[in-house]
Amino acid sequence: MIHWGIIGAGNIAARFSTGLSYDSSASLYTISGRNEEKLKAFQVKFPCEKIYIGHDALLDDPTVDAVYVALPHVMHKEWVIKALRAGKAVLCEKPAALNEEEMKEIAEVSKETGVLFMEAMKSRFEPAYLKLKELLEGQKVTYTEASVTFNFPLEYFGKTYHTINPGGGCLLDSGIYCASVIADFMEGKPEVIRTWANQYQGIDIYVKSELKFDNGTAVLETAMDRAVPKKAVIRTESMTIEIDDPHRPSVFRIIDANGTEEIKVPYEHDDFYPEIHHFNQLLEKGIKESPVMSLEDSIRCAMILDTIRKGFTEYSEEDAQVIEQQEQLLRYSSFGAKDALRLGNRIVQLAQEYDRGVSVMISRVSDDMTLFAWADDSKAKRNEMYISMKKQSVLDSGHASIWPYLRYKADGSYEEWLRDGVHGISGGGFPIFTDEGLTAVLCVSGLHEGKDHELMVRALADDLGIGQVPFVTKALI
Repeated sequence: MIHWGIIGAGNIAARFSTGLSYDSSASLYTISGRNEEKLKAFQVKFPCEKIYIGHDALLDDPTVDAVYVALPHVMHKEWVIKALRAGKAVLCEKPAALNEEEMKEIAEVSKETGVLFMEAMKSRFEPAYLKLKELLEGQKVTYTEASVTFNFPLEYFGKTYHTINPGGGCLLDSGIYCASVIADFMEGKPEVIRTWANQYQGIDIYVKSELKFDNGTAVLETAMDRAVPKKAVIRTESMTIEIDDPHRPSVFRIIDANGTEEIKVPYEHDDFYPEIHHFNQLLEKGIKESPVMSLEDSIRCAMILDTIRKGFTEYSEEDAQVIEQQEQLLRYSSFGAKDALRLGNRIVQLAQEYDRGVSVMISRVSDDMTLFAWADDSKAKRNEMYISMKKQSVLDSGHASIWPYLRYKADGSYEEWLRDGVHGISGGGFPIFTDEGLTAVLCVSGLHEGKDHELMVRALADDLGIGQVPFVTKALI
């Protein structure tokens, strides 16, 4: 009988305990936490022999064979390593670590001590996922897409570990599931093609990144500010597989030359049981590393997230130079009212492709005359304020409103630049240059993730008949 200890007594520990109860080869022996009253309530619901106030005491108990780490993300590495060094096999709730460097530390300790460690990536163990892996055996995957999103109430921000740095944000919380799917089917190290991201109180609440791998491309999308359908798509040279709810799959569809076939493979007991049973089998057989979720798999998942995260945390002078290149390319010989009408209408047309409405304004610089103005029905009066800020940023800097953000983020002087009284901290304002200099300012407000800037550049390129315009690969937050 394998005796389990749980470090942490939150909701995820309760779900783990339910899954563990289905496996006759193991039992819940003890749980540790900081609050005795909470632990006693947990013990009533999930009977165990002992409770410990403090995690060290649990690790000192010689009866404990395996530990499930159910703590906030930022605490994983510390207690995983302590448990491994105490000789306890460790199943750690995802994400196992905050970054690739931390995960490598964990892997080194696991190998050094010879003690089993596995990241609890439950999706890889679900019967449906194992079935689709079997179907894809021998197939050449060329594209993988994974999207796991949910809507987290803004009033809870700063009150839960999901929304406090370090360790918070959607990329670590639900994005790790997406990274797992991508890491399982894409080969080599990722290279960012393009990243879109949005933050709230310093926490990433939306991330979408297009990535290039040795065998094709992938798209990862995760969010805490919207609940779009959760899905994954895997393409080979002969078929496409669509997976519902990739973080807990039970249904997928195969689309090929013969049509569409839906395959349903229900859970075995619940979505936690398969990974727990797998881990118990590894322990019983003395296997030191999972072939399904190996140490290298966890390192690679963390590396994918690190690669994406750099796209909205690390900017360079070259990023600002891309905006300057756009400004040089997207110039008119002359620009008047008819040009503003044509350009404005093109923006309104392209805006229909996005997930929310926009406000648009084009102003002449010489006399501040409004040449074009339009607002979607969904827009509020405050959008006029945002447009005013973006316009002022263009006038103050002589560049697109995103340029100061990139330029001063790169050299670390962004906060100082803001204190100087310059307005505008995001994309959405673009200078219209002619042979006579700065002639007009184009402003778009309403989209997120830097897509205001993207929409303007697309419309300007279309209006000017320019095919290729360079884009910043990083997020224009």
